[in-house]
Amino acid sequence: MKKIIYLSACIAVILAAASCEKESVEAETPSDGPVMVPVNLEAGFADTRVNLDDISPRWTAGDRLAVFTTSGELCPEFTTQDSGSSAVFSGTKPDGSTLAFAVYPYSAGKSASSGKYTLSLPSEQDGTISSAVMAASAGTEGQALSFRNICCVIKLNVPASLGVRKVEIVGEGAVSGEFTVDASSFAVSGFAGSAQASKSVSVTSGSALSGDVYLNVIPSSSSKLQMVVTNASGKRALVSKTLSSALSAGHIKDLGSVPASLKFSDVAVLGQDTSKQEFAAAGQPEKPQITNGDFETWSVDGANLPYNWNSFQTAGGSLASSGYDDKNRQVRRETDKRPGSQGAYSCLIWSRRIYISIFGMVLADVVAQGNLTTGQVIAGNMSADGTGNYNMTNRGKTDNNTGNPLYSSFSGRPDSLAVWVKFIPYGTDSSHPYAKVEAFLHDDSNYQRGYNSSDCTGGTVIAEASEQQLSQTGGAWKRLSLPFKYNGGSNPSYALINIATNSYPGGGSAEKESTDVTKADRLYVDDLEMIYNAFNLKTGSTGWGSLCLRYDALVPAGATAYVVTGLACGYASLREIPAGSVIPAGTGVLVKGNANTVYAFNGSSSDVAGKARADVSGNLLKGTLRQISRPAGICRVLSPESTSETAAFGTFTGSTLAANTAYLAE
Repeated sequence: MKKIIYLSACIAVILAAASCEKESVEAETPSDGPVMVPVNLEAGFADTRVNLDDISPRWTAGDRLAVFTTSGELCPEFTTQDSGSSAVFSGTKPDGSTLAFAVYPYSAGKSASSGKYTLSLPSEQDGTISSAVMAASAGTEGQALSFRNICCVIKLNVPASLGVRKVEIVGEGAVSGEFTVDASSFAVSGFAGSAQASKSVSVTSGSALSGDVYLNVIPSSSSKLQMVVTNASGKRALVSKTLSSALSAGHIKDLGSVPASLKFSDVAVLGQDTSKQEFAAAGQPEKPQITNGDFETWSVDGANLPYNWNSFQTAGGSLASSGYDDKNRQVRRETDKRPGSQGAYSCLIWSRRIYISIFGMVLADVVAQGNLTTGQVIAGNMSADGTGNYNMTNRGKTDNNTGNPLYSSFSGRPDSLAVWVKFIPYGTDSSHPYAKVEAFLHDDSNYQRGYNSSDCTGGTVIAEASEQQLSQTGGAWKRLSLPFKYNGGSNPSYALINIATNSYPGGGSAEKESTDVTKADRLYVDDLEMIYNAFNLKTGSTGWGSLCLRYDALVPAGATAYVVTGLACGYASLREIPAGSVIPAGTGVLVKGNANTVYAFNGSSSDVAGKARADVSGNLLKGTLRQISRPAGICRVLSPESTSETAAFGTFTGSTLAANTAYLAE
């Protein structure tokens, strides 16, 4: 619209009076339509209650009106060649019809039905008051038209120093698009349809916007707005506004100046539903695991010994058969599993007191600790801490009775060992109160780890991880994370993992001659896992991906990570984590890089040492380390709607989220 409408700083009501004169000329009869007769409408502007900047509204040559008849028919456009405070609009109408409703500009008029008029306010505007929609009820011909502004005008001032290229106003409900107006009251009585309604209006410029900017919105009861300001580099700033009153027709809402100190950042949009996640794990390094580390598969009657693990049932050595028959075993399958486990079972080991006497003479009164190993238990000494008692990798050997291998082949180079434990001591052995978990990655040899520290021979240890002071856990499960310390660059061939109810041979407590496991030291073990602090993420075709890792990870060169710090009116504000910074373990992030590119997120101690940890406070992204099920509609994921410039989240309509991804909870 090419004129300035007469509006107030608080009220933008425009009343116009017009006289209608019907020309007495001979009508033309089109061969394929009704008889049309010419009509002239004289339009002017009446005084308003308060001036806006003391500027009077004016018509401009070329302005066009949309005029409806009482039967709801839209006449051909009415135009004027005049300029000034009054103008004559010329057009045609069907012969015998009565004019009922007039709308400015012509493009705003859509359709009519039973006194209701469907009008349209564009979401893309020019930043002037001229985008406002005016309407007049024609009534009986010969009476004056009374135009009024049926929009609400939002005004803001943009400092030139910000270099703003786009300003968008986002409402709680629809603020632009098609809407319905009552001809008698001019009240907005409903929207024409959700597909034609938009929650935003905006103005875009090829050069920097500056000074006063006007955006016109459909009246509503909304009192909250979100202002999205975009600079020349495409970064955005989100500003929330709470209004003192609703968006009333004919009023102007002055939002004041955009803060000159506004901070611009990247944002993501909240887009349409999606069943696909924009995520790919590419070319992951080999990540060997210990066979049956989750203790779900059991040998010996299906419950007496976990497969690939050994205890006294499969022991070797000169004293292997001394009392260690099935009824005296010290390991069994349990359904008491760690929180969140995907499995059904855990492993329980417990201590046992061995008491042997003949004719009142005590031959043995010792506590045999619960012992679980990926190798073989060797019993060769009556004294618990004597040489000849050890666990060993017995390469290529298998127990004849259980079929369990007496070794565990392993070639990986993990960063740490994770295992869930629940330790419940019995009695008060204050001298030796600790259980233990230890792991040795060694070369191609029959390495043995003696209970006596001097009896550890047979090969070369490449890396080791241990917890020798595992205290009671208060009856609750606890996750241990044991970092490996490497002694060289070669790859291991075997892993010897030992788990015991006491870290000292012969230490701990148990009731004499009791088979009740509750009267002994008990150690539950579940979900043992080798952790590799390296993850290869492949970005999608638009350069975006999402990520969540169980370890602190360095953002690689060429990539940028983001956390989500706020959600408002269809946008998610992002905080940047630049390359070279450390993402804390368990943090959900978005990743931006080149399209279809693999980025390695490494987290070894040498990678993250001395690097700055990123600020992830207030992050709204959640992360999952495992594949999880999510009912449709309860979270948002990075979607294929993303572009090379802007990430997009869509409401997830699938059922399973991939491991190591991030999402927004609804």
